Amino acid sequence: MSPSSDFKLLRSFTSPDLLQNRLKGYVKGVVSDEVLPHAEVVRLSRIIRAGLSMEDHKSRLKERLGCEPSDEQIADSLRISRADLQSKLIQCSLAREKLAMSNVRLVMSIAQKYDNMGAEMADLVQGGLIGLLRGIEKFDSTKGFKISTYVYWWIRQGVSRALVDNSRTLRLPNHLHERLGLIRNAKIRLEEKGVTPSIDRIAESLNMSQRKVRNATEAISKVFSLDREAFPSLNGLPGETHHSYIADNRLENNPWHGVDEWALKVEVNKLIDSTLQEREKEIIRLYHGLDKECLTWEDISKRLLICAIFFSMGLSRERVRQVGLVAVEKLKHAARKSNMEAMLVKH
Repeated sequence: MSPSSDFKLLRSFTSPDLLQNRLKGYVKGVVSDEVLPHAEVVRLSRIIRAGLSMEDHKSRLKERLGCEPSDEQIADSLRISRADLQSKLIQCSLAREKLAMSNVRLVMSIAQKYDNMGAEMADLVQGGLIGLLRGIEKFDSTKGFKISTYVYWWIRQGVSRALVDNSRTLRLPNHLHERLGLIRNAKIRLEEKGVTPSIDRIAESLNMSQRKVRNATEAISKVFSLDREAFPSLNGLPGETHHSYIADNRLENNPWHGVDEWALKVEVNKLIDSTLQEREKEIIRLYHGLDKECLTWEDISKRLLICAIFFSMGLSRERVRQVGLVAVEKLKHAARKSNMEAMLVKH
């Protein structure tokens, strides 16, 4: 089995009937027209199982060595040449691809049955293809089954999982989806008989408790935005939203509060640095706690006496207070010029 001959066999064709429907985007260029005979399927299945056994051997070798084994180490452990190893792995990949392409039609037909149930068709097809590949790897030709019969259940399982994962904004468990399907069918049967499908009648027809039916029906309630108005507005103005009733009003839990506070400090520090002198800056920062330490006028005068830069000045408490008040007036005047007065007062 040479790679060139396999690539010729794997040449895909576009089915005209599939190209005419709404699913053409998922099958164009990957659907094969030929139906593989059972003998060919058996041959490809044996090639795939041989390749999978090599991959299992590689995993065991990796656990034994504690690192990723090289092709030479794998070939030596299998007592084959490196070229034979690579050839068999390529044959396995090509055989898996050929079987997959020959069964894409089956994936499309199964995915169509789950269409318009909440999930996108692309997600359903993707889940079906994942199930198809898994079924091809698990297929055992010695059991006597056709491959389409065996992979059907794997494809259906993949499509069902894709529907569960993608049909709702909030994912529901598998057992709830199965229960909802039973409830939906029970409703249809009751309506056909002319009976109103109430919770107690559905529970009776399914031999299920009313609590389970009620929980399942409540789980499918629609998800709505918290920014939606809680009550209709009477005066035409925007009213309170659902978020206003459940929102956390604590500032420390508001992520924007920290950003606003940080931006405010940056602007105020720029204003202080561009307006005040060194002595005024130090007094303002200590008195208003800009450096996380808020002191009184008297404590500031003692602090400045200790500092070498102010040691010879001998600033008293009253003098410190006067300098601080003058500095505040300078800041207010500068803030008015730069339209920052509201920020300064807030800080």
